[in-house]
Amino acid sequence: MHKEYEVIKAKAHPLGVCFQQEGLHIAAVCTNQPGSKDSDEFGIILYDRKHKDGIRIPFPKESRVGDAYGMLLKGYHDRTCSYLLCCGDQVWQDPYCKRLENASKYGVPRVTMPRCMVQDTDYDWESDRALELPYEDMVIYALHVRGFTKHRSSGVKYKGTYLGITEKISYLKELGITSLLLMPAYEFDEVMAQESIQKPMTMEQAVASYRQPLPQTGAGSSDVLPEESACKVNYWGYQKGLYYIPKSGYAYGKDAATEYRDMVKTLHTNGIEVMMQFYFPAEIGAAQMLEILKYWVLEYHIDGFHVMGVDLPIGMFAKEPFLSRTKILTTQQYSPVSTDYMALPRRIGLLDEGFMYDMRRALKSDDNMINPLLFRVRNNCSETGCINYIAKWDGMRLADLVSYDHKHNEMNGEDNRDGTDYNCSWNCGVEGKSRRKNITDLRLRQMKNALTLVFLSQGTPLLYSGDEFGNSQEGNNNPYCQDNAVGWVKWNYSAEGRELFQYTKMLVALRREHPVLHSGEPLKGMDYLSCGYPDISFHGKEAWRPEASPAVRSVGIMYCGYYGVTEGHRDDTLFYIGINLHWKTRSLGLPQLPKGKTWTLYASTKPEEKPGGGEPEEACLEKETSDTLQEIDISPRTVVIYMVQGCKEAASDYGKGKKGRYE
Repeated sequence: MHKEYEVIKAKAHPLGVCFQQEGLHIAAVCTNQPGSKDSDEFGIILYDRKHKDGIRIPFPKESRVGDAYGMLLKGYHDRTCSYLLCCGDQVWQDPYCKRLENASKYGVPRVTMPRCMVQDTDYDWESDRALELPYEDMVIYALHVRGFTKHRSSGVKYKGTYLGITEKISYLKELGITSLLLMPAYEFDEVMAQESIQKPMTMEQAVASYRQPLPQTGAGSSDVLPEESACKVNYWGYQKGLYYIPKSGYAYGKDAATEYRDMVKTLHTNGIEVMMQFYFPAEIGAAQMLEILKYWVLEYHIDGFHVMGVDLPIGMFAKEPFLSRTKILTTQQYSPVSTDYMALPRRIGLLDEGFMYDMRRALKSDDNMINPLLFRVRNNCSETGCINYIAKWDGMRLADLVSYDHKHNEMNGEDNRDGTDYNCSWNCGVEGKSRRKNITDLRLRQMKNALTLVFLSQGTPLLYSGDEFGNSQEGNNNPYCQDNAVGWVKWNYSAEGRELFQYTKMLVALRREHPVLHSGEPLKGMDYLSCGYPDISFHGKEAWRPEASPAVRSVGIMYCGYYGVTEGHRDDTLFYIGINLHWKTRSLGLPQLPKGKTWTLYASTKPEEKPGGGEPEEACLEKETSDTLQEIDISPRTVVIYMVQGCKEAASDYGKGKKGRYE
């Protein structure tokens, strides 16, 4: 028995500290920190009103189960207490704690180690629950919690915080976003050790680093360059941390947990899911990973996770009952073979870097890219989600993809040696910023082309924040330490940015309104409904005859809306997407339509070909083609979208024995 407290042996589960009716229950794992003689000295340092400097309380030896210990401080109910774990001369934070005290401002080095506290607040979720949107109905929007609204141009009151995200809900709904993917927003120490600043870091090293506090002051929170800051930060947050706690530096007030919950509940109320990235280094065990994910589902109503690390137990996550309706995103290929798994709704989502690189190469007119392009457009899976993107959190922004041939990471302080050299980018003739109209027009068109390829392909589109209006990182493809205007989203975008935003909004709406553009099942390329057209078909200079020689850079893709069902009714719209990624005008054949129907130009990525000649929001105005038109000319590096509505009679004609449209 302790001289001041009645310490009783208790179960070493669940790990962490919580108040019970009998007192304070403590369960922890002895990690045998370097410098400690053995685990006999393992215990906690308890801080409260009576012991402001702390009192050491060892675990009863008989409570040990493996490396885990448990004890109960009988009758102890001081809910203002805090604690740290200790063993010999070593002191550390409890990795299972649910709350911290004295959390510092973002980017400010911590002079002392923040103590752990007991989470003792109830939250009224009211009727909130996970939205459980299927992958085919999702439009994912990835963002950095701080960088999304930190810039002075964001127009929000609570810049760089969870509250700042809720202030942008009307914007997200206008764009058509259904799901947010947050970069790491669990508690981590973003301030890097001074010695690491002088050493070149690969992206893998930046992800794996976990730094100790710096004994100095300063912040990287203002709109300044890295060399003007007193310290360097791991802005991305891909590192080990306190996984059960929302990051306090992203909260406006002192209660990060409540602000995070408020954000999730408000987003859910507005029909928007919340997913979050978790990076797990090798020392985090599979069982601990699973407990972390379950905790966030239960306590924070998270809709999904992007789990990052090496050899992750994806199969274990997929079979966990608590996660049966939770999305698990990963780049790790996983082929479910269990019949039990196959009977459940899709929960694994594969982030497809193959799509990104193939589409980038096609966009800049590389040889031999038509077949890869068509594969990526059609690629889909019934068992897993297939998530497509052309730019994401690491690598070049969409605007930089068409403005830089090479990375420009000099501001990272590593002599431009960090970040990938393989970007598949093209600067459209000038490296970096340009005021030449022919260059800016071409870049705008290329960004529209890229977004069209993402949103009119099967699978789930992912858009990184700011790419919808051309936000730039000035060619930096690895801004892991750029807590400034380089890494933040700049909302004061140009006229070209406004046009790009309107075009993106149009694509999202078009995709949402027509089920065949976001099918939950792989399209077959067959006329299995006997309606006169396959669900998807490809075309070359002649309709129904796509060309795929190395020099070909143009192709037509037709979607038959009759294969998509909305509210019990089949869509009657045909879509023809004409893609010309060549530097010269190319012709493509249009499939024959039922009598009296004509192809209508719905949208074009070339401004002078906007239907009706109006602003981007008028892009749905009709411009009729002739009944006999069998071929269209498409300008260089341009994508056009043609459509025709009212083709239901094609099915009845075909059923009466009339000739198929593609025969």
